[in-house]
Amino acid sequence: MLSIFVVLLPVVLLLFTGILADRLRLIPSGGAAALNQFVFNISMPCLVFSSTAMCSPEDLAQGTYILGTLGISFVCYGLVQLLISRGLRKFRPEAALMGFLASFSNAAFLGLPILMEFMPDNHEVVLASTITIVMATALIVFCMFLLEWYGNAGGLNRRSLLRKVLFSLLRNPILVATVLGAAVCLIKVPLPDFLFKFLRMGAATAVPCALVAQGMVLSSQMTSEVGGKSHPSWQILVQFVKLLLMPLLTWLALGAFGTNPAWLIAGVVLAAMPTGSMTYVISETYRVGERDCTQVILLGTAASIFTVPLFLYMLQRIVLAGI
Repeated sequence: MLSIFVVLLPVVLLLFTGILADRLRLIPSGGAAALNQFVFNISMPCLVFSSTAMCSPEDLAQGTYILGTLGISFVCYGLVQLLISRGLRKFRPEAALMGFLASFSNAAFLGLPILMEFMPDNHEVVLASTITIVMATALIVFCMFLLEWYGNAGGLNRRSLLRKVLFSLLRNPILVATVLGAAVCLIKVPLPDFLFKFLRMGAATAVPCALVAQGMVLSSQMTSEVGGKSHPSWQILVQFVKLLLMPLLTWLALGAFGTNPAWLIAGVVLAAMPTGSMTYVISETYRVGERDCTQVILLGTAASIFTVPLFLYMLQRIVLAGI
């Protein structure tokens, strides 16, 4: 177990560096947003494109992984929404948001760095993270649609919302990088060495910048006063499902489908990640459950310091030992 904490120590230190940088004002105001945009728009697409383009077509044929992880995400979403809305008899818009919080993992900014530390030099974990990040757009679209359906989108009609969501997806740098990388992989287009060197240099900045940015965001959320009502019982339910039930169900589903061990590990670890910060963007946009969302992100990230090493230890003893 000690070896797991040693593996995670660089990740924790970079997160703490981000918190310290924000508290000591080592980076000017707005620096966290700028760093997040750099990771999202430049370094992460470089990492995603290079990893996808250099893989084989067989690596992309991961139907069981997609079916298992995406299926369990929607199961957890629906379970929390049903429990909070009492079987839809007393539906609240907050129930749709809580389902989103219970199923949306911090795969890009936290899950990928941890996987790369746990399984270094394994391109499959990058590919698995990429697929998970892309699949998460389905959860975003579903949550936005539900919030719009129940009249919490500031007057936008459903057709306008769907058009806006689809347009934003077409401009998503990570999604675009994934599609282009897959095209290069399938068509087997030769790319010049200087381009791959550029991509590797950009990709090398993704993990440290993502972790520092995540630390800065967490620090700002700790000190900000967010309005709205807090629901501790809902938050406990969300944390239980997100940090414990979702990774366990993902493990069972991928195991039942006979998924490749490396992909199984990646799926479980990414499912075990705390709620991603993207959920707060949705919460703030629709003015639904902002306070609950902030507290779920903060407390979930803190609790994951203990739950993630537990799953890593179990995976190391059960899955890696059997390879």
